[in-house]
Amino acid sequence: MTAAPDGSGARSLVDAARPVARLAAARAADADREAALSPEVVSAVVAAGFARHFVPRAHGGDEGTFLTFLRASAVLGEACGSTAWFASLAATMGRITAFLPLDGRKQIWQDGPDTLIAGSLLPQGTCERVPGGWRIRGRWPYVSSCTAADWTLLLARPDGGDVTQARFFALPREAYAVEETWASLGMRATGSHTVVVRDAVVPGELSFPRADLYRGTAGPRRTVRPVPLRAVTGLSFAAPALGTARGAAQVWTERIRGRLAAAGGATPALERAGYDLALSRSVDDIEMAALLLERVAGSADEAGDRPAGDLWAAAQARSTAKAAELLLSSVDRLLRAAGTECLAAEDELQRRWRDLRTVASHGTLRYATKAAAYAECIWSSGLPDDTGNRRSKHA
Repeated sequence: MTAAPDGSGARSLVDAARPVARLAAARAADADREAALSPEVVSAVVAAGFARHFVPRAHGGDEGTFLTFLRASAVLGEACGSTAWFASLAATMGRITAFLPLDGRKQIWQDGPDTLIAGSLLPQGTCERVPGGWRIRGRWPYVSSCTAADWTLLLARPDGGDVTQARFFALPREAYAVEETWASLGMRATGSHTVVVRDAVVPGELSFPRADLYRGTAGPRRTVRPVPLRAVTGLSFAAPALGTARGAAQVWTERIRGRLAAAGGATPALERAGYDLALSRSVDDIEMAALLLERVAGSADEAGDRPAGDLWAAAQARSTAKAAELLLSSVDRLLRAAGTECLAAEDELQRRWRDLRTVASHGTLRYATKAAAYAECIWSSGLPDDTGNRRSKHA
């Protein structure tokens, strides 16, 4: 395969996402109603290249960029929030899996880089050393796509131990059970159910320390896009949110355009002014969010060429959370301006609002938390210089 300029392979993931988006749009209402993506949509997402996007070339992957990932996920989000969430996390888990030792990576990608991997960053289970590897047990909620995945990465801490000593473990589908616990307001079709491991022994090559991922390094095993987790983890959720907000704005605009046309110029001035302001303010919010997210993604792509410090990572997380805040406010505004019809149970604008509201509730996108972490870096070490590195507050 000939590499494209962005390192994502001969065919851009963004281009590959467009026909998937058309399929997902046609199935979106059914997916929301049935709380599951169709097998055709799942297969199309994988075939488009999302699972392989961040996989190292040594294992047949594309070693794609965060910027391409952001744009392609947003394309799907315009069609169906759940599909975008599924695709985004499929790509993200491929990146995280690359932190495994070489023998573990070979095992997971032995049949090719399109292996579908689910996972959880919550240290819900426990682990203990045993001959040949680790024994793990526990229950992990909110593991998106766990029923469709070939493998799942789970985070467990030593029994009674500190979370900083936690480790990730890769388990094949037959090693865990799934309890269907996901019944959410939005993102209903993501299949974010609970994974249950009653007793499993995981060999050492299918495990790595949590600290490697959080630091963005795997020691001598330099992996694709080695940036600190907190700098980029929000992109996995903000990318679908960006597309969902754009899609909501499109739905709203067409609806209001039809309403104005039906009125034949008789729309009261105040009502028309309300539509004008809702449209302009929401589009501004979406465009500002997109600029923030593109800056975050582009900076992450460049981070492999320079040290990535705590302040840089905190600023990335803060900007991502701010973008999510802008996206939610934009669609909240559109929903209020749309009127009573959007309260119907299967209204498309309401579905997109429910999806966005669900994404924005994710812990990685809480602006207050990210702002506090960023401010702590500033108070302790001073403002950044023009390269994004810390500048002494005494300089």
